[in-house]
Amino acid sequence: MKLVGISPATIFSGFENSFFDAIEQQGLTIDRRQVEVPWFKAWCTLTSFHPVKKLWGTRRDLHYHTTARAFNVKSAAAQRIVAMSKDSANAIYQVGALWNPLSTTNELPLILHVDYTSLLSRKRNSEWKRKEGFEQDYWIEQERKLYQSSAIVLTTTENARQSIVHDYGIPKEHVVTVGAGVSSPYDTFDEDRLPDYSSRKILFVGKGFKGKGLDTLLDSFSEVRKVIPGAELTFVGPTELSVDMEGISYLGRIADRNQVRELYYDHALFVMPSRFEPLGQVFLEAMSCKLPCIGTTVDAMPEMIKHGDSGLLIEPGDSQRLTEHIIRILGQPELAREMGLRGFSRLKSEYTWEVVGKKITDTIRYKMGKPSSMGPT
Repeated sequence: MKLVGISPATIFSGFENSFFDAIEQQGLTIDRRQVEVPWFKAWCTLTSFHPVKKLWGTRRDLHYHTTARAFNVKSAAAQRIVAMSKDSANAIYQVGALWNPLSTTNELPLILHVDYTSLLSRKRNSEWKRKEGFEQDYWIEQERKLYQSSAIVLTTTENARQSIVHDYGIPKEHVVTVGAGVSSPYDTFDEDRLPDYSSRKILFVGKGFKGKGLDTLLDSFSEVRKVIPGAELTFVGPTELSVDMEGISYLGRIADRNQVRELYYDHALFVMPSRFEPLGQVFLEAMSCKLPCIGTTVDAMPEMIKHGDSGLLIEPGDSQRLTEHIIRILGQPELAREMGLRGFSRLKSEYTWEVVGKKITDTIRYKMGKPSSMGPT
């Protein structure tokens, strides 16, 4: 079976290639294409001007990825790509719901792979929430039509699957959770190496401030230091951080993934109390290094972190409970070790690209071999 694989160039940080690679390793062929519209990106850059460079970039990205015009412009570009490939492919495999590649002249079935929905973004008040009013209503309706028109909708999390089924009214038999794998270099599992559970060091790796719960973590850490004076907190990521507090190290963005991997092993606990999280690849990275994790009870985090088993969960913004959890784990290195090892074992059985690739290809082969009640609308 040959697929034409279409995806954005940047928004998923190369994650889409992991799905493509995993599928090809299972024997399917993918003609990889990116849906990018340079003239439209230039237009978004000009019309989003702001004297603060960072805000200018954020406004441009929102215009380029989340507006009604963006959906329509990219849909036209995707349809042109499909038209050039339709005679040599059996189906379309699309990562993300940022456009509709189907047209009246295209008879290829669509396999759609998503990690989040617009209605989840609105519910969680995420940074990628569509502008309220026409833009948001239009996008949600186009998203619904896209789900309805797909032969299969694959999701990286059960959280996304439940939203598509219940929020968008898509029959549950047409939506399948296939998961995601941990990427290189974290997929080269070191069975014998352990983190320094006695270090009393906490690690945060992520982009964003309030959305990732950094405010909650900072409030909590000041209380943790009162009980564990030697506790340390390390931040890694492009988020600008200026905090005058004992025990905090801000390393900024680190491009070398092997260097970041060493940091996981140098700490006793990973914490990211996000207010929304489509997947949270960093939790998988921490688990691959046998670190216990603390996240929150929303979105995909409870799927990855089994509360009381491989880590602990809090309600978003609950700094008091986060303080209690951090003190508990840092104060019991053996408990940290037990949680870390259980998370590592689960990661190897559920979150590798070999496992995920097999789920995807098995689902495609099964579903594509049966007549679908969901044709293009």
